[in-house]
Amino acid sequence: MSRMVGLPLVHRRVRLLYLVVFLAIIGASVGAFAATVTVTNTTAAGYQGVYVQDNGYYNVMNPNYYVIQTAQSASAGGITFANGGVAYVNAQVAGDWELSLTLQIEGGLTGHVYTITVYSTTATGTVGTALYTFTFTSPATITAGQTMIFLYDAGATWTAPAALTVTIA
Repeated sequence: MSRMVGLPLVHRRVRLLYLVVFLAIIGASVGAFAATVTVTNTTAAGYQGVYVQDNGYYNVMNPNYYVIQTAQSASAGGITFANGGVAYVNAQVAGDWELSLTLQIEGGLTGHVYTITVYSTTATGTVGTALYTFTFTSPATITAGQTMIFLYDAGATWTAPAALTVTIA
């Protein structure tokens, strides 16, 4: 004798065996789906970070603020982008605050002069004052993923902005 179970709301009766098989299939499906779902935490792209406005050839990563340990001379504008290289936007004075940005190349024109401009940005996302403008030349051979660090002496007293806006053109 097969046992029947009544389903509320639809006012139907089904065999218990069919209900158990149906629930097992649903449970396995939910388990398989849950095992493949990934959760990615994101933060606002600009607030407490960097807004990048460029032609898609560069990424700006790792905005950091440091205290300068050793004085350095400024790099001449128009330096060539070099993997692992460092560009000193202005003269570095020991004890001053330093803004460090890592520029990652993804493509673009070879041997082309680009201008990077960095602005302090308020929490509302409006562009504030220009911190600096610096030119560099893309390398003769572009390898995606290569990086170069740009260091800027922000002075002895510095209030870090809520975010930075970086244009590369």
